[in-house]
Amino acid sequence: MTLQFSNRPINQFVRDAIVVGLVCAASTLVASAADSAQHSMFAGSLIQPGDDDGNILRRFEVQLLTKNETHFFHVIDDARHGCPWSDSFGRTGPAVGADAVQPHLVYDYDGHAYMIGLPPFVVALPTGVEPDATWEQGGWHMTAIEQRSVNNVPAWIVEAREPRGLRQTLTADAATGITLRAEADVFMGQGDQFRLTLARSSVKSLEQAASDKIDELQNELLALQTTLKRRPDAHLSELSARQIADVVAASDRLAALATGTPLEMLVRQMKSDVAQQQKRLASTANRASELMNSDSPQFILSLLDGGTLESGNLKGKTVILHFWDYRDTPLSEPYGQTGYLEFLFNQKKKLNLTVVGVSTNPDLQNKENLKRGRRSVRKLSEFMNLSYPIGHDDGTLLKNFGDPRDTRGQLPLWIVLNANGKVAHYHAGYYEVDAAQGLKDLENVLADLLSTK
Repeated sequence: MTLQFSNRPINQFVRDAIVVGLVCAASTLVASAADSAQHSMFAGSLIQPGDDDGNILRRFEVQLLTKNETHFFHVIDDARHGCPWSDSFGRTGPAVGADAVQPHLVYDYDGHAYMIGLPPFVVALPTGVEPDATWEQGGWHMTAIEQRSVNNVPAWIVEAREPRGLRQTLTADAATGITLRAEADVFMGQGDQFRLTLARSSVKSLEQAASDKIDELQNELLALQTTLKRRPDAHLSELSARQIADVVAASDRLAALATGTPLEMLVRQMKSDVAQQQKRLASTANRASELMNSDSPQFILSLLDGGTLESGNLKGKTVILHFWDYRDTPLSEPYGQTGYLEFLFNQKKKLNLTVVGVSTNPDLQNKENLKRGRRSVRKLSEFMNLSYPIGHDDGTLLKNFGDPRDTRGQLPLWIVLNANGKVAHYHAGYYEVDAAQGLKDLENVLADLLSTK
């Protein structure tokens, strides 16, 4: 028999997951203890349509822990390029607010990182639901299509739409609302369409000891997530020194609680990642130490307006060199920090401070793409209303200072030069930003330099 889903064949990976999951569900749900957590596993795929079942771009899994109508998820995405561990877990369900971290993937397509929201793992089926019943859930318009028996489990087929035209087809357990399988539209790039499939592959009740530990572990993981204060649109894995210290302080306690539970893998991933990030910070600190009080390399930058900027003309000024791609898309973390940098520049330029943006957009280092690169930088500059100059070279200046990406770090890179042209500050990655204080750490660096004038 060929399984059909939304009038399209399902790929073999998801087909197998459905069969295994529904058989497991039928045999274990009856035996579930009311006071024990239920552990569901989901198998998913991100698919580029094509011949037969299409091309699978990403396989992933999701854990869902359910107890007393409270649902906790953990997305198991690509460890290197997917959703960072710090954003891969949280509470989910109809009662959870839109401001909470929700299940998603991170996928790089055509040079841009996209955050792809997953279909809901719990559908808020109305009491006494009938065919054609409609309701709203999380910004989606839901319509009940029909009820079916799936391996003797009553389930509802639900169509979901949202204002931008995205569609999802969901099969939800009629008793619990938990999603058994789903298919969703995904768009990336210039309107390129993809398909995301999801199916519950297994379900079981945890032993009481593990269930009790899970309650406490979830609370402590959520507390750590709150302490980290990551932006909702963050897709980068990089943590600040403060955030890394917070994770290290909590790691032993989390590891002890996670032992023997389904979330043990998440905590192991956390500890492994933080160990690597500590090495990155050490490398950055070593480079900063090497550069401190050394003369800045001489440079000439080509500016967007067609002119040039020579380092010799900056003597006598305190200079912030901000290395970043300055592309207009996608507008994601840390693009907003350019707004704080612009504010800082306007606030301090009367104290002989200047800011120079150095675009690392690869298009600017290729003659064939130069116009496209300049157009992209100009669009961002105009959108952010930036008044400081933005230029580029062939990449030599960044290489001379030390590209943090060479040691698994990330841009932007912030270099502060004092009035004598010597390096006074080196910071790789984005700063933690407080809406009321802006780039406070950078301001503290400037305070000592500008007060001496």
